[in-house]
Amino acid sequence: MTQIAIPTNNLSISWAEQPALAAQIAEFFCAHADVAYISHAELQGGRALTPQKWHPDLWKKIHAQALQTLQHPATDGSADAIACAWMDDQLVGIAFVSFSTGDLHNRFAVLDDMIVSPAMRGKGVGLQFMDWVAASAKTNGMQRIFLESGIANNGAHHFFERTGFKQTSVVMMRDL
Repeated sequence: MTQIAIPTNNLSISWAEQPALAAQIAEFFCAHADVAYISHAELQGGRALTPQKWHPDLWKKIHAQALQTLQHPATDGSADAIACAWMDDQLVGIAFVSFSTGDLHNRFAVLDDMIVSPAMRGKGVGLQFMDWVAASAKTNGMQRIFLESGIANNGAHHFFERTGFKQTSVVMMRDL
């Protein structure tokens, strides 16, 4: 995958390629994803037990996913990837991104997860991070980027709308 660096205000963004980062990524995710973050993907993937409750082994699940992704880092947009935003050597944001590689006329990315440290929100870090992810996806031939967000994650919804995302569907669930 083409690397694009954005060294603004000591912010550095790049695709993670070292499996040793998996634990730090899992720690960051668990520290900053509250229950409002839970969406259907967290329920379907086993990260959450209900729309209001994370799985007790969330760290292990995120670590395993990060480790699997980082053991085979993508360099050309052909596989899942994890972007990390760093400020002065401190992790301030993570983004799990999946890429469709099938139909050349319908290539898209899915922003599976994006979390910015609460201390960095409202300071332009999220906007720069989102722009970097979108630019990287476009550079690698993607025509669209999709995401889904927990129904109660209103701050994220407003942020995504400000960065150009539009609602395209509504996902519903029924317990059986």
